Amino acid sequence: MTVLLGVVLLFALLSLFVAVVQAMAAVRLAPDGEQLGSFFPLGWWKFSQLEAKGGPAARERLSIYKRAVIAFVVFVVLGLILSGWAVNQTPPPTNSARVDRTLINDWRVIPTRTANLTDFRRVAPVPGAPILES
Repeated sequence: MTVLLGVVLLFALLSLFVAVVQAMAAVRLAPDGEQLGSFFPLGWWKFSQLEAKGGPAARERLSIYKRAVIAFVVFVVLGLILSGWAVNQTPPPTNSARVDRTLINDWRVIPTRTANLTDFRRVAPVPGAPILES
């Protein structure tokens, strides 16, 4: 499963790299009257606005950019789904740390059986504050 997640991550990074390269190429091929600020929708993925601003010279680059962005999003979602599935499929560890069942004999600790019966909960002391209530 780790190898599959690594391959999905690799494809996501490659498609992100292709998207960045194509976006930079589309900005360079823009008509002379267009400023760099007019390509602000690159980050918002407004593809129709970009094609209108880029002109016919940048249309091919923007179509490659569009496919690379869509591939990146698909690979990220696929990676999240696979990683969640992999985490849920792992068996619990057999040699986990044992919980110490000894009693805590500290007067500052509220016992569990009476913790919900109190109105005030104790919190860590803060310098300058005489009493803290939560």
